[in-house]
Amino acid sequence: MHDDLPATPANTPESVARLADTLHQLDEAHRRYRVYTARVVDVSPMELSALTAINDTPGITPGALAKDIVLSSGATTAVIDRLERSGHIFREKHPGDRRSLHLRLTEKGDDTMSMLNEAYRYVLSTSGTDDAITAVLPQLDRVTDALNGAAREAAGPE
Repeated sequence: MHDDLPATPANTPESVARLADTLHQLDEAHRRYRVYTARVVDVSPMELSALTAINDTPGITPGALAKDIVLSSGATTAVIDRLERSGHIFREKHPGDRRSLHLRLTEKGDDTMSMLNEAYRYVLSTSGTDDAITAVLPQLDRVTDALNGAAREAAGPE
């Protein structure tokens, strides 16, 4: 066990182990789906991660993108260059700071993300009834909050 990771308490219910296994399987299924969709739109999985981050945070800086997708600045620049060459994004100069760049989706990038989001929602719509999906959402939100909280705590102050 690594000192920076919390140990599982001895009295943890079996449901927690089952949840961990299910989330692992979900994570792997999601990774495979992202690899497939990246191939469909002719980008790499890392480029898709960057495209998604830029879609989620219009005007993100290259440095913030690097932190978000966990790449070095050089590797991030290469991803940005490829996405710009493919017509998915463009670099925008900051009006008040000549040294600062912001990344934005082009119309092609917007269209790509819209198509991917529509396909993703369709796939998810096949996973159960509206009532069943709605019932599980609060628990998934709590799991998300717990994982994000642990990651923020481990990262320390910014």
